[in-house]
Amino acid sequence: MFIFGIFYAWPEENMDKNALRWYRVKGILFRMFFIYLCTASQVAYNFTVTTREELFEGSFVLLTQLVLIMKMEFFYKNISKIQHLVRRLEGELYKSRNSEEDVPLLQARKKTTTFWTVYFIFSDGLVVQWLVIFHIYYKMIVPAWPTVDRYSPSWAFETVIFYQFFSILLNASFNISWDSLVAALLALTNAHLHRLEIQLKKVSAIIYVRPLNEDGSRVERKSNEDVYNDLMRCIVFHQELTGFLRDVLNLFGGPILAQLCCSVFILCITEFRLLTDVNTTEDIIRAVSYLMCLIIQVVQYCYFGNEVNYMSHKVHEATAFMNYPDMDIRTRKLLIAFQMFTSKGILCTVKKVFYIELSMATFVTIIKTSYSYLAVLRSMTD
Repeated sequence: MFIFGIFYAWPEENMDKNALRWYRVKGILFRMFFIYLCTASQVAYNFTVTTREELFEGSFVLLTQLVLIMKMEFFYKNISKIQHLVRRLEGELYKSRNSEEDVPLLQARKKTTTFWTVYFIFSDGLVVQWLVIFHIYYKMIVPAWPTVDRYSPSWAFETVIFYQFFSILLNASFNISWDSLVAALLALTNAHLHRLEIQLKKVSAIIYVRPLNEDGSRVERKSNEDVYNDLMRCIVFHQELTGFLRDVLNLFGGPILAQLCCSVFILCITEFRLLTDVNTTEDIIRAVSYLMCLIIQVVQYCYFGNEVNYMSHKVHEATAFMNYPDMDIRTRKLLIAFQMFTSKGILCTVKKVFYIELSMATFVTIIKTSYSYLAVLRSMTD
């Protein structure tokens, strides 16, 4: 949320109308200076290129910038809906009821933190590396117009390279935050499905109570009404989770779909440059680091989507551990209906014109498709 605050993209709840208007104006001015102006200079550069190498060098960064602008404008336009989704996770159903249910929530936070840390190291670390390397060699961090080099006045070179550094650093930080927010929402959905699995396994007509001063345990029976209510609470929680996931995918589906499709082409161009246009060690490090950022960006969507699908099947399996014979007829019918509903599982799909399933199989398909395009591109340029 800190990065979104820097971009004036996360207004406080119940902000005064005039304060909110001024907050949005500051966000527009901030974007115009650090995002649109930087992108416009890269677009202008692409109209001045004369060689294939210059065209590819300018295109792979520009395409990333254009996708980021699309994601950024989407975020500003739908900020109220996004904040509403985040606040839904503070509801009563999403609160852990015991230490056992704390485990999946902690695991989700650990996984998302790991992805964020690795993503941050490769992304912002790459930008800092670019600043150092290209400052030493008197080259611009990314191709842009007007061009400055060792023959330009020192003040002009320093101004341009530090402007590019801060612009790309902010761009990368917003991209990381945007992707990590979506990944966190999917990861928390998976964690709460895990909580639901734990709750379902505890729905039983029989409970075992161990007395404080005795070695054995005595058996107590719940009333039929209590068992029915326990199962109903689980079903309500499942309906809330599926509704929450549907809202997340419906809201973020368009940008995710555009990101995955563009990633195929960006991966292809990056791989092509790595194989044909890279000649020095610093260029290899730059291309490989950029490639790793793209892979992390894509894999976190697919990984957490795959985890949700897997855990939805575990929820269905948990219904088989319930003590069906000891339930009354009304509870049995409810359980059977719930089993039929959960047998379908939950597929994380993003769809607009067409749909893509967020799974590890999709990640493999993206890598294979980018390689296929790479092979075609190399055959055309040989």
